[in-house]
Amino acid sequence: MTFRCAICAEEHEGLPDIGLHAPDPYLDVPENERAERTTFTSDRCTVRDGDGEQYFVRGVIVIPIHGQDEPFGLGVWVSQSRANYERYERNEEMAPTFGWLANRIAHYEENTFLLKTRVHFGVQNHRPTIELEPTDHPLAVEQRRGITLARAWEIVHSHMPS
Repeated sequence: MTFRCAICAEEHEGLPDIGLHAPDPYLDVPENERAERTTFTSDRCTVRDGDGEQYFVRGVIVIPIHGQDEPFGLGVWVSQSRANYERYERNEEMAPTFGWLANRIAHYEENTFLLKTRVHFGVQNHRPTIELEPTDHPLAVEQRRGITLARAWEIVHSHMPS
């Protein structure tokens, strides 16, 4: 799929998915304390604080693109209970679970941190898909209704380094 971008006026081949590196609570831990207070892999993370331990898994919010076969993927982190985190770590078959979105996605003016989600665990070695609670939050609306290709590129460009 080739697309001339209204943001940068360049022609792009294929729409990339974007992903957030880590859950916000991990990023809130000072770097010099992370080795002691956190564990981190590309798919799982734990954070210890004064209230105990928090558990996070990485997943994908899938957003349909109008007129396109392939959706847009937004890689995010969601909280999980300790039991669900450990089951996921052991690669057990799991029904959908509740989680809180653990990222502030800067592209959205309205805060995305702690939006309610359902985490759908799928095929082995594939990241879970994240379904947002059907609210009027712009991200949840976009997931339900889909977006234009131009809107997808707008989101991609907002996450690209300047």
